[in-house]
Amino acid sequence: MTTATSKTMVLRGSAAVSGAAALVALVVAFFVAGSTGLIGALIGSIAALVVLGTGTWAMFWIAAKWPVLSLPGSFGVFTLQGLLLFAVLLVLSTQAESVVVRTAALLIVVVTIAWTTSFAFLVRRERIPLFDLPGADA
Repeated sequence: MTTATSKTMVLRGSAAVSGAAALVALVVAFFVAGSTGLIGALIGSIAALVVLGTGTWAMFWIAAKWPVLSLPGSFGVFTLQGLLLFAVLLVLSTQAESVVVRTAALLIVVVTIAWTTSFAFLVRRERIPLFDLPGADA
């Protein structure tokens, strides 16, 4: 299996595990906080899935194009992900009820933990190198 195929499997696997965790948390949010809690949970889960998926894809792309920029790129992507998710919560806190903000924040945390854990497990299982310098095989 090629590294590109492995990376696609890791990205899809992390999205699937995080999506499943989000669905369970959405159901719990609905039963605990009603429809307003469900709306906040939906906003938080979609924001986290989009931001984490895009950031992971960006890191794979950066590592493939410029292996030397893998570490600074990962710091930049990680920082940007945190800022984007913080911005979502900041906008919500000024526009929505506190139940919506709390459930959105909870789902961002749940999805992030599920994504990070499954990503680490899948990268380890697929044995994807953190970076691959050209000419390292010679």
